[in-house]
Amino acid sequence: MFDRNTLKVAIMAATCVASLDAFADEPPQYDNEVGVGVMGVFGTNANLAGRYNGINTTGVDLVGAFAYRGRFSDDAQYFNAFGDNLIFQSASGRGLENNTFPYNNTVNNGSVGINFGRQGTLETGFSYDSITYTGNVIDSIYSVNGATATLNPSLTAWGGATASAPGKVTSGSLTIPVLTASGAMQPVQTGTRRDIVGGNFKYFTGDWSFIGAFRHEQKDGSMEESYFGPFQGVAFALPIDYTTDRYDATAAWTTPLNQASLQYTFSHFHDDHLFVSLPYPFTNTSLPYQLSAAYSTPPSNTAQYLTFQAATNAVPNTRINVNLRGGLEFQDDTFPANTADPDVTGAPGYGNLNPDLQGTSAGSPNARAKVFQAKVSLYSTPATNMDVNAYWGYDHRNVSINQYKVASGNVGGESDSGFTSFYYVVPQDWTKWDAGVDVGYRIYPQTDTKLTASYRYDHADRSNAQASDSDTNSVAVRLLSQVGPVYGRLSYEYQDRSGSLNYLTPWANLAGTNNTGLAWSGAYYQAPMTSNAVKLTADYSPMPNLSTSLFLQWKEDDYTYSSTSVIGTNIPPITGVGGGVKNDSNFTVSPSVDYRPSDDVRVHFFYTFEQIYFNNIGNGACSTAAQVATAGCMGSAGYFQNKYWSNVNTIGVSGDWKVNEKLMVGGEYTFAYGSVMYGQFNGVFVPVPTLSYQNVSNYPDIKSRMDMFKLSAVYKVMPQADLLLQTTWSKYSDDNFNDYAASIQGSGSTAVGFLTPGYGPPNYNVGTIMVGVKLHF
Repeated sequence: MFDRNTLKVAIMAATCVASLDAFADEPPQYDNEVGVGVMGVFGTNANLAGRYNGINTTGVDLVGAFAYRGRFSDDAQYFNAFGDNLIFQSASGRGLENNTFPYNNTVNNGSVGINFGRQGTLETGFSYDSITYTGNVIDSIYSVNGATATLNPSLTAWGGATASAPGKVTSGSLTIPVLTASGAMQPVQTGTRRDIVGGNFKYFTGDWSFIGAFRHEQKDGSMEESYFGPFQGVAFALPIDYTTDRYDATAAWTTPLNQASLQYTFSHFHDDHLFVSLPYPFTNTSLPYQLSAAYSTPPSNTAQYLTFQAATNAVPNTRINVNLRGGLEFQDDTFPANTADPDVTGAPGYGNLNPDLQGTSAGSPNARAKVFQAKVSLYSTPATNMDVNAYWGYDHRNVSINQYKVASGNVGGESDSGFTSFYYVVPQDWTKWDAGVDVGYRIYPQTDTKLTASYRYDHADRSNAQASDSDTNSVAVRLLSQVGPVYGRLSYEYQDRSGSLNYLTPWANLAGTNNTGLAWSGAYYQAPMTSNAVKLTADYSPMPNLSTSLFLQWKEDDYTYSSTSVIGTNIPPITGVGGGVKNDSNFTVSPSVDYRPSDDVRVHFFYTFEQIYFNNIGNGACSTAAQVATAGCMGSAGYFQNKYWSNVNTIGVSGDWKVNEKLMVGGEYTFAYGSVMYGQFNGVFVPVPTLSYQNVSNYPDIKSRMDMFKLSAVYKVMPQADLLLQTTWSKYSDDNFNDYAASIQGSGSTAVGFLTPGYGPPNYNVGTIMVGVKLHF
């Protein structure tokens, strides 16, 4: 891991050296500005309001930005130095003072860099960027300090298992009514920080150019993750400590008629954590309560690609492009600790894992992938008012691994009755290719009326997938026209995806047997589907100072889960079809108005309505007593069907006013109100409801409201100095249930004990006030 502070100092020093020493003797012509301000952040739950912008804690902050540009007398030599969104937070806490991820108060979402050289001959640049994501505060069995995570010490009260040893079983009842009370679950502020360093080098000589680039990224923090075991689940903060490096080298040859380039790319991903160790939060005193299992984190890997691109204008009125790529991808590590249950029939611990804590039949699966990609495209104007774009693409991935097996007692390791079976992990290969053509014709050039018709065909072959092969036909028709002050675009798209779902094939391959006792389901993203979509955009300007626009879109997808033969048998699902998303659709309409009552005043208004609909259906048809009594319903998970709508209304208004030559003011306000409906298992019938999924009722609708307000003013105190004033306010609230950590439900080996992440209310109310000055020189 690199030292971020040292790195930032080095970059700033390099910026100064380059700008001062690289272009001696000739005085440059400067066009520069520097801005600095002080900002106060107040309110509640700033960590939620600043999830993406990095302003995630209250307090007094320093804000800065600069741009330092110059060209020399021959106008070829240049340099640019810049810094943007440089926010230094004074407070050290993000929601919780004792659970913060590192460097949260230093330039959470900022950038700094420099570009310099002689245009057309030699050009170089360096940059540094930081990106912050603020997650939720969750109840976790891990305490996270930066990228380092440790099991909470209080876990000794209910097992105390670690990565190297099982926990101790205490006498008496181990039922813990509320885990937060015992200290086993501690609140942790999740979030990640990415620090990115990059650079590029370009050299031009004649028709040739040589380009090099590098990118180094460090990502630290933690993210929400969950674990599901035989009879329980638990949320936890997964530690993140990732390093990614990428290097590119390109040689390009360019003439007015022909162009070609060859690029080599090397990338490497490294995860400093091989696995996390998760205990079993059971309420009984027997095995495997006191055990833990190792769960793998993303393995380190390396990839190399060679890309060739060529283009020519040799054919009149035509441009032809050819892109070819070959790549090799490797897993660097021996396989990190398998995501597998521990041995519960023998000695506690890792009895079914090999001495390296790997549940495999080899020291490593040695995963390797070969990638082959190609694309050929042609763009031509064969006749007046006509253009044609045709293309063909190919994408093939071949994956090979050493055979390895996971010890378990059921598929996925979801049984603690004895791990006597082995399941084999198999790779997935695919070959995809597509071809298509777009033909456009100006049917009425006087009004710029153009009709475009498109057709595309996609084919995919996959191994060990629910849809081993599929064919997709896509057709689109678009009409563009401008009649007087009206400019409109209307399009219709239709898509049909065919193919048969092999419900059990990938799972049977894992088990190495014709296991017909598995759950029937279908992956909606692979299922046969038809889709229809209509989109309309219209712009209307009845007068020079008034313009309006309208956006309208409707899209509907229908999925088909047909019955199928499985591995030489004819055993259909209980209802003859699989379960999943049967239908979804969305509708959006958004008008907007822009009005200038005078040259110094502008007002903009918009409204957006969006509706999303889902229709889900589950396995089985066991919603009545008569159906439950039939043989077909024996062992069924029951029937459920969810039909729900989500609606969001958004209204916004903004404007700016040039009061005089020195003062400019602006403001904006956005209001959004929505309702999200959830449905779950709303048709299950069982004579004696004992299982958790048979007792679940529909969630209530969640109604949410968001307000965002911004007011700013810029006053020119002198020709080279501007005074900046800005205030913002945002508020979000909804009536969602609070997801506090619940007690472990039930007792004994048949317990169902799910622990929630323990979310607090997802509401916030945050405002800022900033005053600053911007200098031009």
